[in-house]
Amino acid sequence: MCELDEFFQDNPITRKNYSFDAQSLLALEDLDIPDDIVQFLKEQGYSTYRDDFLATTLPQEHFQTLSEWGLDGDRCFTFLRTAFGSLCFCYTGKIFQLDPISGYVYKGIFEFCDFMNMLVTMDAFMESNYFDVYQKIKKSPAIGYDEIYALFPAIPLGGSFETSAYEVVKMREHLGFLAQLFGNKAKVL
Repeated sequence: MCELDEFFQDNPITRKNYSFDAQSLLALEDLDIPDDIVQFLKEQGYSTYRDDFLATTLPQEHFQTLSEWGLDGDRCFTFLRTAFGSLCFCYTGKIFQLDPISGYVYKGIFEFCDFMNMLVTMDAFMESNYFDVYQKIKKSPAIGYDEIYALFPAIPLGGSFETSAYEVVKMREHLGFLAQLFGNKAKVL
């Protein structure tokens, strides 16, 4: 596996809840996922970083969600998500990101190791994923593995970061709802 010490130093583990189950980890080996991502998920299990803002996730849990956004879901391998539901995934060896709040997919230019190390030096990633908003609204206890913070009303329905209420919701269901609001088609940047 590539060297990720800088990522872990800059994004300390907040919670290491548990290892992914053996069946889920075995399924990773049947997918066309880069070895570095498989190793990362095996070693980290379900963990959160940066005050619970970033969390590991299994690719197979998001195939349907990414398909609902008009992406080739079963070839997009999610490994990291944010507290607002942004999904970082590998597609054709490059890392992409779906931002469900804006409806954009940020086109991948980095491979996994470069992407993870870029997170250390690039505060723009945290800014573009609304980390400052998260710090203002996060609640105790921490959100669950399958939960995210959602804006009500959602931005496509006239909401904004200033006027919307924030609620903890089930991630997959809410991302499916947002996909419908964006016509089941993510915009590519």
